[in-house]
Amino acid sequence: MSCRRCQGLMVTIRLEDAASSTCAFSGWQCLLCGEVTDSGIEANREGHGEPRRNGARPPGTVPVGFGVLKRE
Repeated sequence: MSCRRCQGLMVTIRLEDAASSTCAFSGWQCLLCGEVTDSGIEANREGHGEPRRNGARPPGTVPVGFGVLKRE
C-alpha cells in the first residue's frame, strides 16, 4: 500500500484505544511522512474527492485591476 500524502511505503501497525487497553485493531503508517490510517478512515475518505482550492489569492499577489488608473 502506498501513502496518499507522499506515495511512500505504508506498513501495518497495531493501534490501541487510549480509554481501553483491551481494544486493539490494525492500521497502516507511512515510513516517510508518518501518516497513520485505518479501515475506518479509508471508508470515510471514499465518498470525498480531492481537496478543492477555495479561490483565495496566493499571499503577496495583487487583485486584478487593483491600482490601475484608467486614462480617458
